[in-house]
Amino acid sequence: MTAAIRSDTPIPPPQPATADGSPRRVGAELEFAALDCATAADVVAARFGGEVARVDPYRYLVDTTTYGRFIVELDTQFVHPAEESDAGARADKECERLQRALEEGLRTAIGEVTRIYLPVEVIAPPLTVGELPELDALLADLRAQGARGTRDSVVYAFGLQLNIDMPALDAGTILAYLRAYLVCADWLRRDIGIDLTRRVLPFIQPFPRGYLRHVLRAEYDPDLETLITDYLHWNATRNRDLDLLPLLAWLAPDRVRAALDDPRLKPRPAVHYRLPDSRIEDPTWRVVHEWNRWAATVEQLVSRPQRLRGAAEAYRAHLQESWLSDWAEGAAAWLEL
Repeated sequence: MTAAIRSDTPIPPPQPATADGSPRRVGAELEFAALDCATAADVVAARFGGEVARVDPYRYLVDTTTYGRFIVELDTQFVHPAEESDAGARADKECERLQRALEEGLRTAIGEVTRIYLPVEVIAPPLTVGELPELDALLADLRAQGARGTRDSVVYAFGLQLNIDMPALDAGTILAYLRAYLVCADWLRRDIGIDLTRRVLPFIQPFPRGYLRHVLRAEYDPDLETLITDYLHWNATRNRDLDLLPLLAWLAPDRVRAALDDPRLKPRPAVHYRLPDSRIEDPTWRVVHEWNRWAATVEQLVSRPQRLRGAAEAYRAHLQESWLSDWAEGAAAWLEL
């Protein structure tokens, strides 16, 4: 299985379809530095075709006929104009124009400063698992134009984030994926070799141990409402290595918005896997490899319910006994890696 993880061929998930029978898809968000948004958008268009549309100096849309819309933007909300305006409530149009001019100047100033250390991000539309090698071809194009990733500078805490379709949206399926990920997380962190800068910063924090012990209990069998309530109680933050908020916001938008009113939160019927580094500067690094890590661990464990139950119980016992050692070796044994 370790060789399969390093293969450039994507591992197919054991559950290949969603509840409506369509193929499960994976969206990707790739962060990098040393290219501006306009150049990166041109690279996307050259690879996949389509038209480049400039929204503002730090956001471009590339509509492709094959895969749909790619978004290329500076990864900060402070340089993009709001999508909705309350201008209609203002009586004085001259004041409105002045305000907009000042805001545009401020956004430009922030953009010029923050682009030094904040990433440009290419947000790819969801692709089928078999299409993921197309993103690796795009990585090669961006690298050829000078794009650099996490390990190129101590201030580059850049990641590759995968939005992975769920095969079903019931509480039992969501809990199975959550438990499988929790069992696998220490092994995944070790195998990826997370960059020190990303480990220090808060963006990919593991789940609290109290929450782990709670959801790994053999008797924990929540309905969807209870699962959402418990998650929001412990994890009202986007900064988790496996972020379920987009999925829960898809299922219960009002409840999630009441717990976390963050405009960056985008509802979608997928889990948001934030753990992998962006190593675009490395010609041997692949999006496919990061998917394969997930498929060989989380997907495989979900497909074996009895083994998942045993691994969850063993991991919970480990948490009760040890506060210092990680669980990577224990996970590897259950995963047969």
